Amino acid sequence: MIAALLLVALLVMSWFARKRLRLDFGDGRSHAYLTVAVRQLVGFALPALIILALAGEWRALSVMPPSFASLATMLGLAGWIVPDDGWTLLIGALGGTVIGSGLAWLHWRRKRKRGPIFGELGWLLPRDRADLAWGVVLSLVAGVTEELFFRLALPLLATLATGSALAGLLFATILFAAAHWYQGWAGVIATGVMGLIFALLYLSSGMLWLAIAAHIVVDLNALVIRPALTGAWRRA
Repeated sequence: MIAALLLVALLVMSWFARKRLRLDFGDGRSHAYLTVAVRQLVGFALPALIILALAGEWRALSVMPPSFASLATMLGLAGWIVPDDGWTLLIGALGGTVIGSGLAWLHWRRKRKRGPIFGELGWLLPRDRADLAWGVVLSLVAGVTEELFFRLALPLLATLATGSALAGLLFATILFAAAHWYQGWAGVIATGVMGLIFALLYLSSGMLWLAIAAHIVVDLNALVIRPALTGAWRRA
């Protein structure tokens, strides 16, 4: 049963990553953004919830699975971050994002060149205020759906199939990076590193919401803050 669920999860991810999920809400950038958001929900969140239900692991949505908790203890990470610390980390990350984006804006103002960025977002990069609103939506959707799938459902299935939580989390992180191949090799590598950081946040806190929130902050930086500071906000 677990092996079959894992195979189905991998097939769904591969299908989604290759854009085999054909959805089209019409012409225009807003419709294209809507298509991406719905594909995220149908391609990641829905399979994750179905997997957890069929595997009898609903409690994992609110309580870290024992296998992950044991791994956190083995690695010496358990209890490193408590809820209050989590909020402090998020506030610090958001502040650092704003400062970093401000520096990128100064660089853009002086040289009219985009600052360093890992990976190419292509047409997803907002061009005007309407796009920035969709950037917020996509950041929220991606943070929730991808963490549910890549930090919980998929690694949990791999853990149940292999008996190793470490192997399960590393396997899911590699696939998380591979799913962002459209950003080029730099994007794949950067995404893999961020995936490891999100996994460590989850293990050290036992709170999936912290990984979700951190993911949202990272995406907001790429899809909202930096584009807004470098010109998108001024274009209607």
